[in-house]
Amino acid sequence: MTAPETAKVSIAENSLSIIVPAYNEEKLLRGAIEHLVLTAPPHTNKVEIIIVNDGSKDSTGALADELAAKHEIVSVHHQSPNQGFGATVRHGFRKARYTYVTYIPVDYHFSAKEFDIYLTLIKYADIVIGYRRERRKELGVYPWMVSAFYHLMVNVVFRLNFYDVNWIHLYRREQLQKFVGQSEGVFLLAETLIKAKRCGLKIVGVDVDFTDREEGVATGVQTGTIFKTVRELLRFFFTRP
Repeated sequence: MTAPETAKVSIAENSLSIIVPAYNEEKLLRGAIEHLVLTAPPHTNKVEIIIVNDGSKDSTGALADELAAKHEIVSVHHQSPNQGFGATVRHGFRKARYTYVTYIPVDYHFSAKEFDIYLTLIKYADIVIGYRRERRKELGVYPWMVSAFYHLMVNVVFRLNFYDVNWIHLYRREQLQKFVGQSEGVFLLAETLIKAKRCGLKIVGVDVDFTDREEGVATGVQTGTIFKTVRELLRFFFTRP
């Protein structure tokens, strides 16, 4: 009786839910999911990959259904119309079943080394966040200015000290409801860290590798995304309790 119960606890403690937000990612989705299917399981006792199709207008939805049918650990949820990054990630959080929860962009191949680092550090912290130091050094002038100014604003206005708030985070699922943000855009990530910090949770940052997306253009430095993020930051600042 004791042995099976111990094994059950072990599986729960080392299980991982991976949220993959996808909007018009037909060119990259298959490679991203196949990579995660191969890379994630060796580092956990149990893993699920949750694709959230955010009202894509291309074949992303059909491709996601195909991948879910092919791989037992992959599931897909469709939302329509397009609701934005924040709503998409929160949808995935609600569907997550396992002890640790993370989100991984379609345009990034999370390495076996990074899985090992994140899942080791989370044993000693409440949240693990990745720092892309080398990436910022290689940015052009305009993207560098956007990134540097945004992080300066977040750190000064909310009294934080994080080099990078916009990259991959790893959470404990049982704690998410205490601090998960409500922003619709990418400010969700910063808002979540701000709230977690106020809850007194331990947040650890770690340098990680970074490779640029193979297809398409990242939305982070697009004018519309920048203005939306600043609006959400200011709204949160002036309306927070």
